[in-house]
Order: sequence, then structure tokens, then C-alpha cells
Amino acid sequence: MTELGDKAVPRRVMLLGGLAAALLATLWGLLGFHDGAFWRVPSVLKEHVATALSARGFPGLDVEMNGQRVILRGIVEDEADIAAAREAALRAAGGGGPWAGGVTSVNTAGLHVGAIERPFSWSVRREASRVVLSGAVPSEITRVDLMAAASQAFRDLETVDDMHVAGGAASPLFSEVAREAVRAVAQLNPGEARIIDEQVVVIGDGGQAGVDGVRRALAEPPAPFRSRLAVTIDGLDVDHPELQGLNLNDGDAETCERAFDRLMERNVITFAEGSAALAPGSRDILNALASVALRCDRFSIEVAGHTDNTGDRASNMDLSRRRADTVASYLAGQGVARTRLTAHGYGPDRPRSSNATPAGQAANRRIEFYVSS
Repeated sequence: MTELGDKAVPRRVMLLGGLAAALLATLWGLLGFHDGAFWRVPSVLKEHVATALSARGFPGLDVEMNGQRVILRGIVEDEADIAAAREAALRAAGGGGPWAGGVTSVNTAGLHVGAIERPFSWSVRREASRVVLSGAVPSEITRVDLMAAASQAFRDLETVDDMHVAGGAASPLFSEVAREAVRAVAQLNPGEARIIDEQVVVIGDGGQAGVDGVRRALAEPPAPFRSRLAVTIDGLDVDHPELQGLNLNDGDAETCERAFDRLMERNVITFAEGSAALAPGSRDILNALASVALRCDRFSIEVAGHTDNTGDRASNMDLSRRRADTVASYLAGQGVARTRLTAHGYGPDRPRSSNATPAGQAANRRIEFYVSS
């Protein structure tokens, strides 16, 4: 009897140890720091749903999680898209069920057929006594949320709602990025932020602390968004010292044109030979030009293409226009107001130097910027 009892004790210890290990494994599975953990299910599922919707062509829908249940809101092009979006969300992360970790249901009551806007454009602009939110948002929930964020960030200013609901946002993260944009503009005076499709733009001036806050918030927004920050610190453009002394936030058209001229004095926008395709080495100067254009697009900006006199005049006229179009399109892609940009090709008709020498011909192959009220 004593021998049997002695053997039973280790067995009981082993059994209890096994049960404890199983319990710990279960707790780790439910609560641990991994994607399958119970506490992380909603946030992980939201990422899966957003990815699945984007892959099916519905990147602009709002996604809300209630546990493993999905709530979709926004605008689609036709009734069939509602069913397609539901199916994409439902199958975004596997089989569903409380232990399988997938989506258990999808509420599409907030999806409606309506207008899709391309480009999808929204902005927040701080003025003297008010802040204006305008453009497209993906849902009424987002509209209310952004107005609440603006009221909180600009407590002493009137908040003006000039927004409307439309489809076409670049990502379910639009609302999150727009909220950050509102808070960023609150740190500037003056200041404006725009979201145009995937491009996030912040324009304005502020103190060092405010500009640092803007950079922390929006220098690297979540994919697919990308940012361009055209901000100065107490009136100084620390990234472009050649622009010092020019007030682009409040200056006139002549001041803005002078800024373009200064940037182009020692820089050239280059293209592939005989082509309107930009050479990779032009990226830095184009980005600097975009910063000026963003701060000056309250005026009309003409992008002018010029060539030397080599070759057929008609071909040169066409090439100069296409190159000007390419530059204008690049600036628009960085968030510059497209309605403020025009492109013209002047071919060989406006030489800056004599075409008698190779150096003169090189000087005549150029892009210029003309700014007017």
C-alpha cells in the first residue's frame, strides 16, 4: 500500500503540472501579445477588413469594429457593391466564430449608393477668427467626428462645416489622418491642411514647438498616405535658405514668382532627351518648387516650357508643352491646387540666350514659372 501511494503522488503532481501548463497556454492564447490574442481581435480584424476592402476596390469605406462584428459606412457606386463589400469584410480573416478569430457578422446599413469623387479632396483651413473644414468625407459619422475634433482643437474660433459626404477616399484610415490634420493646423498660425487622395499637405507657419508637433504627427502618415509639409518656423524656411526674406504666406504674386526664380537660378529640371519624361535627378528641385507652389497657390501659376532652336519648330512647341504639363502634373500630385496651375509651351520663341553656342542652347532649354493674381 505504501508503495502504491508513493507512486500516486508523482502522478498527481504531473497531472496538476499538466493542467497548469494547459491553463497557462490557454491564457497566453487569449491574452498574450500576439495577433490571435482575445484583447487584440478587434484591432487586428479591422486591419484585415481594411486590407480586404482595398483589394476589392472599396478603400474609402469607414470600418468600425464591435468585437468581431464589422460595421461599414460610406458611399459605393451601385447596389451590387454593397453585397461585394459585405462579402469582402466577412471573409477578411478566415472562418469567424469567437475562437476562430474571424469576422462573425457585417452590418452594411450605413452603406449607400452615391457620388464617387476623383480626386477625393478635403481640407481644414485656419483663418483670422474661424476654422473652415471643407471638401469630401466618407460618411456622416466622419463629418461629425471631424467637427468635434475641430471644436476641441480651436476652442476660441468659430468652426465652419463646409463638408459633404462622397465616396472615393483613399483608405479607411482617412478619418484618423484627417483628425491628425486638424490637430496639426491648430499648432500653426496661419495654417492649412489638405488631403487629396493619398497626398497629405500641411501649409503654414508656427513656432519651433508647433512645427515639431506637426512633423511628429504627419511626417510619416500610415500607408497609403504620404505627406508634404510646407511649413516655416517663425517665417523662416529652414529647408530652403535661398528663400529667406520672402514672405510666401502673405506675400503678393511678385514675391512668389521671385521665389520660383531663386530656386531655378542654380537648378535645372531635366528630362530624358527628346522626351517629357522627368529625369530622376530632378526630384529634389521639383519638391522644393512644390513647397513654394503650395504656399502660393492662392495665385495663378503658369508652368512655361522652352526649348532651343534645334530641330523642327512644331516639334519643339509640342515638346515644350508636354514638359510643362509634366511639371504641372507633378506639382498637382504634391497637393498644389490644380485649378491654379496652367501649362504652356513656347518652344524656341522666347530664347534667354543666343542659340549660337551649345551653352546658349542649354540655357534656353528650361522651365519657368509665372505667377499672377
